[in-house]
Amino acid sequence: MIRMISNLPVRLVVLGAAISLSFGCGSIPVIDTHIHLYDTTRSEGVPWPPTTDKVLYRPVLSKHFDEICEKHGVAATVIVEASDRAEDNQWVLDLVKHNPDRYIGLVGSLPIGTDEFAGLLNRFAKDKRFVGLRMRQRPGGEDFFTDAVWRDLKLLAEKELTLDVLMSQFDLADVSQIAERMPDLKILINHLTGLTITGEPAEAEWSAAVKKVASYPNVHCKVSGIFQRSGQSPAPKRLSYYEPIFKVVYDAFGEDRIIYGSNWPVTDRGGEYDEQFKVINEFFKPMGRSVLEKLYWKNASKFYGVKLSSN
Repeated sequence: MIRMISNLPVRLVVLGAAISLSFGCGSIPVIDTHIHLYDTTRSEGVPWPPTTDKVLYRPVLSKHFDEICEKHGVAATVIVEASDRAEDNQWVLDLVKHNPDRYIGLVGSLPIGTDEFAGLLNRFAKDKRFVGLRMRQRPGGEDFFTDAVWRDLKLLAEKELTLDVLMSQFDLADVSQIAERMPDLKILINHLTGLTITGEPAEAEWSAAVKKVASYPNVHCKVSGIFQRSGQSPAPKRLSYYEPIFKVVYDAFGEDRIIYGSNWPVTDRGGEYDEQFKVINEFFKPMGRSVLEKLYWKNASKFYGVKLSSN
């Protein structure tokens, strides 16, 4: 179990492959806010990942993430649903119900802007582990933001649920539009805005867009999926490659609106779980215990409304 302690100097401890953030005899707990679970052997199959993906097309279940947690000292996780089938939300909730202390939340997937949305949201929101939705598809293209979409986003905010945004189909201007129109909706941009990280200095246009979207206090940014965003396999493992992007995001959002996530098992395309963690930690470690606590668990707990089990 997790025991919180007073401020002490930070050091990174590596025991074999296991990682913990050590503060004397205690540790900073880690909530990984971005993992996917699915079973490619189900009779109905899975809509993602595709069968052609030789790395990801395999059963990825709670027992497999349990191994990650035990090996790397991850305390808990928020699962992000990658399927567009409504009933798959229930499948995940049922899969992890045996361990509510570790699997503390689900960011679900429901068809925003449809007649079925309200009923489905009301149903799943009855489960306290259902913390919000991820917006990942964009039916209608440029005409996506219909009155029905705004109606459903308003309902999400009224229920005090959250909105993750996968940036493959959306851009920072879209997020700014949502944040301005829905100031009570908590929004979390995934994977460092979805930018392709090249190791070069951040472009001025992107940096300005990040600064603008961060000006809305209801918008947060997930420090996640960095190996995926490198576009390389294996991904670079040196901090200098990612540091210019980390700096822009941190300067814009500050210590209170950054949230850690891995994007496991997609991380497997770029390297090992602990290799990505260590790159992120190397950047934030010099900022001290308070910032690390916010990045690794406090901001996630506040944003998603989830709690860690402790004694």
